[in-house]
Amino acid sequence: MNERKTKLALLLFLLILLCLFCINPVYPNEILLQHIPTILVLAFLVYATIKKNISDKAFLCLTLMLSIHIVGARWNYSDTPYDKWFQSIMGFSINDYFDFERNHYDRFVHFMYGLLMIIPVSEVYNKWIHLPERLSNHVAFLFVLATSMIYELIEWMLAVFMSPDFADAYNGQQGDMWDGQKDMALAMLGAVVMIVIVRLTKHRVLLNDG
Repeated sequence: MNERKTKLALLLFLLILLCLFCINPVYPNEILLQHIPTILVLAFLVYATIKKNISDKAFLCLTLMLSIHIVGARWNYSDTPYDKWFQSIMGFSINDYFDFERNHYDRFVHFMYGLLMIIPVSEVYNKWIHLPERLSNHVAFLFVLATSMIYELIEWMLAVFMSPDFADAYNGQQGDMWDGQKDMALAMLGAVVMIVIVRLTKHRVLLNDG
C-alpha cells in the first residue's frame, strides 16, 4: 500500500510539473512533438502503478528522467536557462566558470538518460521477461545505446524533411556538426556509470552479508 502511495505521489508531481511547464512555452509549435515521449512514459508509469510490477527505485529513476525532459521541453533544451538558475542559487555563472560556449542542458539530459534508464529497463527484462539479472543489465545497456541512436536518427530525419528553422529548434545542435555523436557518447557514459554503481553496491551488500 505504501509503495502505491509513493508512486501515486510521484505521478501527481509529474502531472503538476507537466501542466506548469506547458504554460506559454518558448516554442509552442514544437511542444506537442516534444511531449510524445512524455505521454508514453506517463502511460507506462500509470500501468506500473496499477500492476505494482516495478520497484520504487525504478519508478523514481523514470520520474527523475521525465522531470528533466519536461523542464527542457519548455525551451527545446537549447535555451533552458540553467545558468541563470545556478547563478541565483550559487552566486556565480557555471558557463563562465567552465568557459562554456553553448547551452549544455541537452548534453546533461543525454547523460542522465543513460544513467537513469539502466535500473528500470533492467527490472523490466528481469521481472517481466525473466532474464537473469546479470543479463538484464547488459540488455539494458544495449537498450540505452539503441534508443539513443534511434532518437538521433529521428532528429536527422526531422532536419531533412522539415523546415530548417523547425529542425534547428527541435534538434538543438547549436552549430555542432558532431552533436549527435556526442549525445550518444554521453548516454553510453551515463549507462556505464550506473552499471558500475549497481555492481559495486551489490558487491558491498554481498560482503556485508558474508
